[in-house]
Amino acid sequence: MTIDSHLGPMNLTALTLYIDTNVVDATDPPSVFLRQLGDVGWIYLERTDTMDTELLAAPADKLPALLTASAQYPEAMGPMVWDHSRWGHAVWGSPEDAARLARVDLILHGRSTAADTKPNNWRDTMHLATAIKYAAYGFVTCDKRILNKAPKITDAFADFRLLSPVGALALTRPRGMSLRHLHELEPYRGELPQWPADADWKTVTSG
Repeated sequence: MTIDSHLGPMNLTALTLYIDTNVVDATDPPSVFLRQLGDVGWIYLERTDTMDTELLAAPADKLPALLTASAQYPEAMGPMVWDHSRWGHAVWGSPEDAARLARVDLILHGRSTAADTKPNNWRDTMHLATAIKYAAYGFVTCDKRILNKAPKITDAFADFRLLSPVGALALTRPRGMSLRHLHELEPYRGELPQWPADADWKTVTSG
């Protein structure tokens, strides 16, 4: 499958999703497909400041490529968390931010303070709390441990969604198809980026 090159910061389906560190360079077909839809503007993909914090632990020979991959996505700065956030890539937190972090962490890990949580687990919490802070539609991850908490996160945070790449594609497809139909009825709206063929959708969402 090929999709047209990047046409600008569009979000044609009005679907804003944050992606986890494990999605930014994932080679599985659904992750690649999702990033391609973002590249041409069907959806809008962002990252939290926690992504590069995690990437800095990568081997030196892999780090430049990983940072180049992450740099393609706008960075949302979450509330500062000591020993985790990077100076210049976080904002001072409010009491509401602290409460949100604690609530997310309690749902994900059964704990409510950073001191009780392993570093990697706490950064999962930071990812989600930042995406929720900025009212994203959802957070896309390949981490099954996080995805298992999806119903509780949705209940706690006004329908915020935890999604696998396949789940994100399932949300994207009907929105894109509706927009394409609207453009067929109202041609003056202009051209749209290339839309993947049905066979491509079937390939990446099966199995």
